[in-house]
Amino acid sequence: MDVIINTSENYRLDRVVACLEQMLNEMGGIEKIVKPGMRVAIKPNLLMAKRPEEAATTHPAVIHAVIQLVQKAGGIAVIVESPGGPYNIPMLKMVYAKTGIEQIANETGAELNFDLRVEKIKNPQAEYLKSLKILKPLYDADVIINLAKLKTHGFMVYTGAVKNMFGSIAGLEKSEYHLRMSNDEMFANCLIDIFLATKPQLNIIDGIIAMEGDGPSAGVPKYIGCLFASTDAFAVDYVALNTIGVDYRKVPVMKNAERRGIFDKNDINILGVDIDSIKPDGFDVPALSRQRTGLRYVIARLLKKQFRPQPEIMHDKCIGCGKCIEVCPPKTISKDKAKQVNIDYSNCISCFCCHEFCPEKAIKIKHNALRRFLEYKRFS
Repeated sequence: MDVIINTSENYRLDRVVACLEQMLNEMGGIEKIVKPGMRVAIKPNLLMAKRPEEAATTHPAVIHAVIQLVQKAGGIAVIVESPGGPYNIPMLKMVYAKTGIEQIANETGAELNFDLRVEKIKNPQAEYLKSLKILKPLYDADVIINLAKLKTHGFMVYTGAVKNMFGSIAGLEKSEYHLRMSNDEMFANCLIDIFLATKPQLNIIDGIIAMEGDGPSAGVPKYIGCLFASTDAFAVDYVALNTIGVDYRKVPVMKNAERRGIFDKNDINILGVDIDSIKPDGFDVPALSRQRTGLRYVIARLLKKQFRPQPEIMHDKCIGCGKCIEVCPPKTISKDKAKQVNIDYSNCISCFCCHEFCPEKAIKIKHNALRRFLEYKRFS
């Protein structure tokens, strides 16, 4: 399976278009995927209403470039996403505007999706989700192009092409999956099942400016200067992980995809730029901090439930907006009589949805003191 890497020094539109065009030509041209008259759903990562420079969402220049190429091939481009929180028209309008996507749609004539319907489908390849409901505009599309962002993730270690399709699930139903699949292995397989239900024909990862640290929303922008593309999302995620120095076996989605026979690293053929020439000097992946060998690891595993990481509200930063209350799957966050937001840890499942969607970066991931002793922090 071919994975193409190409460099783009910045988000200048002409540079991104040239970069992507060269990559797609290596794959036989976009005309191989998009035929005239086809309805093409472009699925970016629009996690929440963040400015492009915060590196939490797919950069609008990448989306703009893909729209241009789709339209050049005669396709009808429609941008489809379900951000975190409620799936409604006011939320979509706010996210489209803040992330720069509304402007791109105005400039290109691409459609912004406001169709809130879902379609229930069967998913025979699934382990858990044998049937599920996905966004109807994705179901109705002739082609899906998956435009992910390279980021760390507090729960899943990394988020890229496969996890980006979690946005195929409407609004707060995503929280239900977090609640039902509360450990990392189950949730990883849930993500794989959702991906298999959608099967995008092209997967592109925006790694020009990635996110390290406390991703997927509260991390730090990290320049890498490249884009990745493949028809296989697992293969492109493997190459992106290799680029930032993360062992794919440490990432629950990749480990389980390999176990399920969906992914084989030996089948990957990397084309384009030499991967060693783009590797950053370091990449902070906090979720990799758990020691995996020796007595410390054994003790940490035995104490995992009692001493697992937990979200902690930094009240000096919290503005009381209630976003964490809204997205919490077990509904364990509430406001007290003084309007201060608090977490009932007896019901917390450590899914970190609150951390992920806090617009003020007012929630951190707290490690128990004993667990900190048993762990190490890795930068690689």
